[in-house]
Amino acid sequence: MSNILSFENVSSGYTNIRVLDNLSFDVVEGEVFGVIGPNGCGKTTMLNTLAGLIKCSDGRVIFDGKDISKLPPFVRCALGIGRTFQVPRPFEKMSVMENVLVATVHGAGLSKREGEKKAMEVLERVGMKEQYAVRAGELTLLDRKRLEIARALGSAPKLLLLDEVAAGLTELEVKEVMNLVEELKKEKLTIVWIEHILETMLKSADRLMCMAEGKSAIIGEPKAVIDSKIVEELYLGVREDDEIET
Repeated sequence: MSNILSFENVSSGYTNIRVLDNLSFDVVEGEVFGVIGPNGCGKTTMLNTLAGLIKCSDGRVIFDGKDISKLPPFVRCALGIGRTFQVPRPFEKMSVMENVLVATVHGAGLSKREGEKKAMEVLERVGMKEQYAVRAGELTLLDRKRLEIARALGSAPKLLLLDEVAAGLTELEVKEVMNLVEELKKEKLTIVWIEHILETMLKSADRLMCMAEGKSAIIGEPKAVIDSKIVEELYLGVREDDEIET
């Protein structure tokens, strides 16, 4: 399989604050690429840079063979990048169906009739077909997360960006999200998934990157990454073989 996404020495951030610092990594087409790291390490900034919400100050973002570094978010969406947000952002007064219809018509460029058909297909994929007429504002947190994924899928992405979709859920609900990701994985959809719950990365990710201070600290097989001294030091602040001064 070839790379569908490459970050090449990418730096980006906010006014006078550099968050990503020469970040480089590749994502292989069809894989689930997990991303972990301590708070403030740049995970969400990386997703925002990839989605076009933040501009690169240095480096390049290559998607599906194209340099998208200077393209606005709506163009990146049209090229095949769909994303979710950590806090779901549905149109609360609109129905579940109408929320996804926005993505199928304006994101995927379908007609209203085609968009409605596609929206129902997407809702079936995420287990929400029976709730198509429910107002988004009345949904549980789990269903709001499902709807967030459905809206991203509605634009027919080649690459799906998941930003902590398991956050705030119960253990059983987390398993439901993992099952959904597994189904998407079977469809060979490429996924970049940021998550704090390491169990999800162990069971669902093909490869895992741990970020630190805007860089990639380590990339590899999920268990090897999580068990590494690098990750232990980042999360615990000290390695087992370090001497602690008292």
